[in-house]
Amino acid sequence: MDNLDLSNIDGLRILKVNDNVLHVHQIKPPYYFSCCDGLILLPRNGGNQKTVILDLNIEPHLINQINDLYGPISDYVCTHGHMDHIAHVHQWETLGTKIHAPIPEHACLLDLHNFHKGFQFNEALDFSMIQKFAELNGYNNCKEVHPFNPGKSFFFDDFEIKTIPFLGHSKAHVGFFLQQDKLIHISCLGFDQIKPGVDGFGPWYGFNECSINQYLKDIDLAQSLFLKQANILTSSHSYIIENPDITPFLYMREKIEKNQKIIDQAILSLKPLKKSEISLEDFLNMDLFFPKKKMDKFRYEIYNYWESGIISKHIERSKFLK
Repeated sequence: MDNLDLSNIDGLRILKVNDNVLHVHQIKPPYYFSCCDGLILLPRNGGNQKTVILDLNIEPHLINQINDLYGPISDYVCTHGHMDHIAHVHQWETLGTKIHAPIPEHACLLDLHNFHKGFQFNEALDFSMIQKFAELNGYNNCKEVHPFNPGKSFFFDDFEIKTIPFLGHSKAHVGFFLQQDKLIHISCLGFDQIKPGVDGFGPWYGFNECSINQYLKDIDLAQSLFLKQANILTSSHSYIIENPDITPFLYMREKIEKNQKIIDQAILSLKPLKKSEISLEDFLNMDLFFPKKKMDKFRYEIYNYWESGIISKHIERSKFLK
């Protein structure tokens, strides 16, 4: 399938998935965690009568142009509360769009303190550091967010959107299944190849609440839904996939396995006999996942926190420790 490029806004790539759905990507985000790809659901006969936006977090001036081209926009559905999914959602609200986000991470869109505490940054980082992080990404809070439980189905006029809990990434993280369009959107499950063969980081599980075991179950669920019920797969940071291509699922599993090998090799080099003899600092000093030694203090502290979570989960899974 050739996805027709409808790009007519500088800074955006807009691909036609079908007559009713557009996939949108901001080409040069201002900061690494400031944007994510999402979907525009155009009005259709027998479906949504106004435009609906799914998890398209792009800069405000681009949001305004999307609204000019494709509005009015009735509803916006967010998939979870990580910064690359919440930074600019406030701008959709200023246009009169109703904002929906999953419980409990909907609170992150309302107040940055909720983001600081909700993802346990408060256990390692001062709020001032999260403020700086938010400012770099252009975060502003929303005034009103309509919370929903992961797994809820939305009905916009006669069009249904099923939310799919993929909770390995965060305790509220959801994807979308659009049955009428035979499309599954896996959000930040971990397929982050911007084009075939280009490597990314893969599944992200740096917060305390994340789970590798749950991640693997989520990948299995996404693959089953895609192969059995969908023709198209999209995500927050990747190119569009057609059934029966299983590249995303192979890629995500391989990334998790590769991360495990990195930690297992580090364990063998340190030669501890049991987990109680391990110092997390020893692993962090190796810069196993991120080049932290080259970072300024601000970025070092944030990446150190994330890497701690990733390392800890793989230590627990290691076959080389009792």
